Amino acid sequence: MSGRPWFFPQSVRLLGAALTALLLAPLTACSSGQPLKQDESAPPFVFRSLDLRQQDQQGRPAWSLTSPEARYDLRRQVAQALTPKGVIYRDGQPAYRLQATSGTVVNDGEVVLLEGQIRVEQVGSQPVLIEASRVRWFPSRQRMEIDRKPRASDAQYRLSSLQATFLFDQNLLKLRGKPLLERWSTRFDPFKQAARTDPETTVRVSEADWNPKTGLLQARGPVEASRRPPGRSRLQAAQILTASSLDGNTQQQQLRLLAPVIYTDAIDQAHLEAREVKLDLGLHTASSQQSFQASRAAFGVRGQGFDVHQDQTSIEIPAGCVITQGQDMLSAGRCRWNWVSQEIEADGVLELRRQQNQQITRGKRLRGQLGAQGSLTVTSPSGRVVSQFLVPNRPGPPRLQRPRPAPEPIRL
Repeated sequence: MSGRPWFFPQSVRLLGAALTALLLAPLTACSSGQPLKQDESAPPFVFRSLDLRQQDQQGRPAWSLTSPEARYDLRRQVAQALTPKGVIYRDGQPAYRLQATSGTVVNDGEVVLLEGQIRVEQVGSQPVLIEASRVRWFPSRQRMEIDRKPRASDAQYRLSSLQATFLFDQNLLKLRGKPLLERWSTRFDPFKQAARTDPETTVRVSEADWNPKTGLLQARGPVEASRRPPGRSRLQAAQILTASSLDGNTQQQQLRLLAPVIYTDAIDQAHLEAREVKLDLGLHTASSQQSFQASRAAFGVRGQGFDVHQDQTSIEIPAGCVITQGQDMLSAGRCRWNWVSQEIEADGVLELRRQQNQQITRGKRLRGQLGAQGSLTVTSPSGRVVSQFLVPNRPGPPRLQRPRPAPEPIRL
């Protein structure tokens, strides 16, 4: 057993038992008159408990590992522990608690292999649970490598992948190998393992970095997300969203998608193409400050930026608003359109073009309802609204023709 600084008085009985065994071995050999030989097949030492601790350079606790029962192989410097539990500190305060079914301490704590049901719990106001079935922990490097079923959960999210690396000093979980992000609209306690329904939203990316302390998230694409709104059955098509990359904050419930962003909903016949889109999942809003184009059923929409309010089923376009329905078109400085009720508000320099009678109406303000049965009112602060249209020619009564005079008879 090495006398490295990470052994403290709590583990003296482990080291003392090993030294006692070494001292008793020569005495036994001398009493029998036989030459001393090292018995490599001797069973490892079995201890009632294991208590290992390490301090940082300021003398504050850095980490600890305890076990109710451990077996130590003195020759290989390997300790095997049952149901180990540990604490990882930051600035002398507990930051994470961990436990596993079994653990193996190699080379006096240089590497700790945890196996079985592994739980790493974040301590504090933001509960986070990291689970796995095998972890290689490097205490001096403040690093964990997880290669079997890594999964991290907080109040509304669950992140999983094929492999993961957890950097304690940076509070950074690096997910590699088909990362999957799942989100629920309702909050839950990740420590209680309560039964959960299917997630409302799932997002697949190629790589993801997540800070469980602050909630910062960065994911490299391609991004492929699917969402099933409340009330939509699994037999119906989900909403699909794709992008080149994604970043945001899971605690603030805000995500940002980078171009090209494409959204499709086959049930609502909706389609959107945009560059940068910001999602506020807590407020159920989506927004952009760049150009976009979209369609919903028979209507087309485009403009310079948008704000979508899902709860109010409406979209607001702050600049360059254009709404089309077939050959009819409305253009305005800004507009707000409710795609369920078809109510429309438009302001600025606006122009309404209708195919019927080739009507063109110009004004400053428009209120009304789109659609075949809708009515629109165009007004202007000056009271002047310009409207022009063609009136088709209607067939009138036949013209009366004057009778021609009879020709004079031919005279000889």
